[in-house]
Amino acid sequence: MKITLHASMCVASGNCGFVAPEVFSNPEDNGGFAQLNDSAPPESEWEAAAEAEFLCPSKAIQIDRHQIPPR
Repeated sequence: MKITLHASMCVASGNCGFVAPEVFSNPEDNGGFAQLNDSAPPESEWEAAAEAEFLCPSKAIQIDRHQIPPR
């Protein structure tokens, strides 16, 4: 899983940091706008990251769910 955050689209709803705090944060010193803490989170965070993508009102979160096979 690879996550992209389109920061310019963020409306600072705070949903992502609430449901996936290991992956996203919404620091007050940044006006509550989302920051991506981990663009390739461990599998244990995938469900929370997917929920954050679904709940994002501005669709600023994009998740690529394709797995790259090991070489």
